[in-house]
Amino acid sequence: AMFESAAKGAADGGGLLLYNYLSGEPITGMEEGRPLLCRAPEGELSFPNLMRAQLLSALATLKIGLDILAEEQVAVDRLLGHGGFFKTPKVGQSILAAAAGAPVSVMETAGEGGPWGMALLAAYALNKAPGETLAAYLHERVFAGAPASTLAPTEADRAGFTAFLGRYRGALQAERAALQAENRG
Repeated sequence: AMFESAAKGAADGGGLLLYNYLSGEPITGMEEGRPLLCRAPEGELSFPNLMRAQLLSALATLKIGLDILAEEQVAVDRLLGHGGFFKTPKVGQSILAAAAGAPVSVMETAGEGGPWGMALLAAYALNKAPGETLAAYLHERVFAGAPASTLAPTEADRAGFTAFLGRYRGALQAERAALQAENRG
């Protein structure tokens, strides 16, 4: 219900900003973290906007990392979503597509989390053919014929994510200030 509510929120989180930092985040230069929720004066604090901002925030650092890769001439053609973020159909998938600027495919097994992925890696290590790459093993033996849905980013979602990320980057100083104030106290 929370993810479905996020789909009804404003594409940019409605002027809300969240930092879900419980510990450090090297991509943004944070050695420590504190959860922080901010609302712009014109922002609308509603449950759908809060949940949308939560999901946008969950992908903000990923997007910053993808931007670093783009500077290094690494292109993302498509992504395959995996884990609990994709259990609710389309919501997390559409937000990730907006963040990455690329189509995101989600298979029926997407809701299985990290332990399932680790089991796949262990199976690959035990069962791979000589010279078989992980990509080939997954594509040809694990996911061959697995039903999947693919969503391309919409322009509205991309614009919303871009606006959110601009605020997110710009307000990192507030996160730093929260840490400094607490550490002085």
